[in-house]
Amino acid sequence: MEEDARNTILVLVNYDGENLGEFRKNLATYGAVKVKTVDGAGGDLRTLQVEVNSDNYKAILEIFKKAIIENAKGYDAKDDRMSGNPNQMNIQSMYSDIDLDANEMETEFQASFEELLWFVNVHLFNAGFGDFEQEEVEVIFNRDILINEAEVIENVQKSNGILSDETLVANHPWVDDPQKELERKEEQKKKEMDEYMNAFPPAVPGNGGQGGGINEE
Repeated sequence: MEEDARNTILVLVNYDGENLGEFRKNLATYGAVKVKTVDGAGGDLRTLQVEVNSDNYKAILEIFKKAIIENAKGYDAKDDRMSGNPNQMNIQSMYSDIDLDANEMETEFQASFEELLWFVNVHLFNAGFGDFEQEEVEVIFNRDILINEAEVIENVQKSNGILSDETLVANHPWVDDPQKELERKEEQKKKEMDEYMNAFPPAVPGNGGQGGGINEE
C-alpha cells in the first residue's frame, strides 16, 4: 500500500494497537492492520483523499523560477521571447538584467584599476622611468552578447552608400579586425582588376589597338 502522507489521511476506528507509530510500522511491515469491535461497534480503516490541483504547483514553480532569475540577474534560456527567430530587441531585453549586473561589476573593477594604476605610476616614477601621473588610461571591458546575425547583416547592407566602408565592416558580425578586413578587400579588388586586364590580349604596337595589322608596300 502506497500513499502520499501529505495527500492521504487515514481514519482509524477501534484500532487494535497502542499508538499511531505502531500502526505505521505494522502497515509498512505487513501491509495490514488489526482492528477490533468495541461495544458492538466494528473497527474500520478508511482513507480521505485530499485533491491536489497540479496547475497550482506549476504556477507557483513558475513564479519562483522567474523570481530567482530576476533577483539573481540571470538569463532564462527557455524564455518564450527566444523561441523561433527572435529579433535583436528581444535578445537585448533578455540580456538587460545581466547587462545591469555587468555595469555594476564594471564600476567596481574600474575603481580597483584606478587604485592599481596609482601604484604602477609611483613605481615607474621611483624606478626613474618618468612621471606618468597625468597620462590618461582607459580600461575597456569587452562584452559578448547573442545577436541575430541575419538582421545585423541586413542592416549593414541597407546602410551601404550611407556609411563608410570602414564603419560597415566594423559592424559586420563576422569581422573581428576591421582594418585587416579592409586590407583584404583592397587586395581582392586589385587581384580581380589584374585578372580582368589579363583576360584581354595585349595590343600590338603600331596598329592603334585595332586587331589585325595592314601591310604597306
